[in-house]
Amino acid sequence: MRVYFYLLLIVVIIFPNKSFSKLALEEENFLKKLETSNPLDKKKIILKKDQLGKIQVPMGHKYKKRIFTYWTSNDQTVWILNSIGKYKPITAAFVVEACKVKSAHVLIYREQHGYEIKYAAFLSQFSQISINNKTDLTRKIDNISGATLSVNSMDRMARTALLLDNFSNENKC
Repeated sequence: MRVYFYLLLIVVIIFPNKSFSKLALEEENFLKKLETSNPLDKKKIILKKDQLGKIQVPMGHKYKKRIFTYWTSNDQTVWILNSIGKYKPITAAFVVEACKVKSAHVLIYREQHGYEIKYAAFLSQFSQISINNKTDLTRKIDNISGATLSVNSMDRMARTALLLDNFSNENKC
């Protein structure tokens, strides 16, 4: 058993820059696709207590994450968020421009059911959608039979991305 531990330790020490995470690889590939047109600047936002309370409306009262990383290019911001589907997290990216979602992308879907949310026919519903004063989306998202929890998760992440974009733009929306 010790031999395996030491072997693993040696591999981690020798290859520290290699990504062992599918999440990091998918994020990197997605951001490279976006960077072909314009370079992206990586930024962070730290939420204040009142902002965290607003984020907890769509994400749930137990949501405690306060530091978010995002990327900007021209007037666009890219938010990569995670939310639980039924049992496992869904990783999605939202490109926001002029306080509206320009495009939505599912980077990693870990569940066995509900994978239909990855298809363009579903994701196109998020195009040009924004939030109102109650943090609800301005347009209803059609559900997918058998993927209700995954659809709800995408809805929550879209609302959160728009709220975070509003906070990062100093409430210009």
